[in-house]
Amino acid sequence: MTEQRLPYSPHLGPPGAVVTDLTVDRGNVRALDSVSLTAAAGEITVLLGPNGSGKSTLLESLLGLVTPTAGTVRVLGQPVRKALRSGRVAAVPQKDAIDERFPITAAEVVMQGRRRFTGPWRRPSATDRDAVAAALTRVGLDAVASRGIGELSGGQRRRVLLARCLAQEADLLLLDEPFNGMDAGSEEVYIDVLRELTAAGRTALISTHHLTTVDRLADSVALLNGRLVAHGPVAETTTPQILSTLLGARPRTVDDTPAASGSAPITAEEALS
Repeated sequence: MTEQRLPYSPHLGPPGAVVTDLTVDRGNVRALDSVSLTAAAGEITVLLGPNGSGKSTLLESLLGLVTPTAGTVRVLGQPVRKALRSGRVAAVPQKDAIDERFPITAAEVVMQGRRRFTGPWRRPSATDRDAVAAALTRVGLDAVASRGIGELSGGQRRRVLLARCLAQEADLLLLDEPFNGMDAGSEEVYIDVLRELTAAGRTALISTHHLTTVDRLADSVALLNGRLVAHGPVAETTTPQILSTLLGARPRTVDDTPAASGSAPITAEEALS
């Protein structure tokens, strides 16, 4: 009998993130409206929704980058600012802010994650250097440690940022569209590393529109469209009917498919086409 993954893991500690009745206005636009969501410890929660659905706004709320209009936000059982000061929260933004022309190596970018342990002034120790080397090895980039960040491909740069999270030893990872522009090999590395981290009790909250990664990646899926549409197991939240309604696509019907017998079942990706 195949073992089924539970939609929510047994509590391994405080939830990675809890938002309660969160409302965020950005100018005259209500980006989030009364959203309540828990990202449990030891879980990967994937945020799905159309452009402008509030995925990035939710992640920015957890990073203290936007001020809620109403509601509360707790990170690792603490107020946002206190959790961020602890260094236990790591983030990979949708677009990295690294200047390709800046003379910084891949290893030096990863070393930024060790600031939680070194502080702003102490020189990195042998332990810090070992942590950076181990992180780069885990994401398959030990051979490019001394190369300039501007020399790396888009997928390699994304893996460097993941290695920075590993070196930081963060308890909560917030990733905004990490698979954009990523090659298949880098995608597999990302998924494997994130699954290992959450198996060890960490929490990850990830926004994406890459449906092909969701089955392999997510413990639960939260569907957003300004409001929380649904939150639960992958099989219950990513049906073609739900996704096509959420993303504004027309569900494919029998009349749209070839009449030949033996046609493959309609997939979620097809329902969005």
